[in-house]
Amino acid sequence: MIRGALAIASNTAAAQAASAALDNVGTAADAVIAGFLAHAGAEAGVLLAPVVAIVAGVGAGARVLDGRALQPGKGTARPRGFKTEAEVPRAARVGVPRSLGFVALMHASRGRSRLNDLVKPGVAAAENAGAAARAALLRRFGASGQTVLRSEEFVGALLAAAGPVVGGLLTAEDFDSALPDDVPATSMPMGADYAVLGLPWDGPLGRFAPADVILASDGRGLVAALAYVPARREDGLPVPELGLVLGMHAHPVRRGIPRTKPGTALDMSAPIAIATRAGAAAAIALLGKSSVDASTLSGVIEGWPTDATLEDLRAQTKARSVLALLRDARDARALRTTEDAGQSD
Repeated sequence: MIRGALAIASNTAAAQAASAALDNVGTAADAVIAGFLAHAGAEAGVLLAPVVAIVAGVGAGARVLDGRALQPGKGTARPRGFKTEAEVPRAARVGVPRSLGFVALMHASRGRSRLNDLVKPGVAAAENAGAAARAALLRRFGASGQTVLRSEEFVGALLAAAGPVVGGLLTAEDFDSALPDDVPATSMPMGADYAVLGLPWDGPLGRFAPADVILASDGRGLVAALAYVPARREDGLPVPELGLVLGMHAHPVRRGIPRTKPGTALDMSAPIAIATRAGAAAAIALLGKSSVDASTLSGVIEGWPTDATLEDLRAQTKARSVLALLRDARDARALRTTEDAGQSD
């Protein structure tokens, strides 16, 4: 293992693939990509899930890559809308996915390994799950990147599942502009040498599906924290042609209620942040929460991540579990604490 290269994740398959990418001299970006794609191969609701990441390090600045789903409906007139909530079909709740474009952007800007290599654990996981269509899609993505997003097979399958014909809002024009964003992270000073890097939008209000997370650091000092919200098979919309399940993130059009503008980024759980202190960084994830309040991390920064400080943070925030990855000038270490007990990795 390269000194300073380490990964931790909420999903076992993601953690294993992320660690393997680092063993193969990949960057922290490569690691979280490999982890995400491995989980996507194993489960149908991951590949087109909304996803965001914070990356920070020497020469990388502090950036946020935004792959949240978008409100669909570009290029069409406002539908009449549904009278009641009971009338709304699942197709009307499907947003425009940006996850594959997100992966392509992160790889192009911060990756080092070949995308074709990073996707291999996901292909193997899909094949082991008997999901031949999903394995084939992952294989094509590894070979050609985001060009798969413009293929008739991909777009046609999504429109058939969630387009206007079946009561959905997705249009072909939605996919033409469904590009991810790369924007500066927010930086909240917490002291003379301390700061918390976060997402440049307000945390969502209300109850949202929980996120999975992957945290990674590499030997060059890059730290990445990635969050994504898989669709559950029982709650999502199947796309059998692709072996995928779509999540319910869009706002259906209702009569008498203003329409959410097509292209609007849709809220998702993203409980990640990166705390920085004089040459060191700690990626933090609060599992079971929808966001991270930077002010709650003051104790973690002052005490720097230990089992005790993470357990205090978990108790304070009522998170189901807290994951942390500390990267300093010497090495990296990962910590995890849960409702049952704290433990070090």
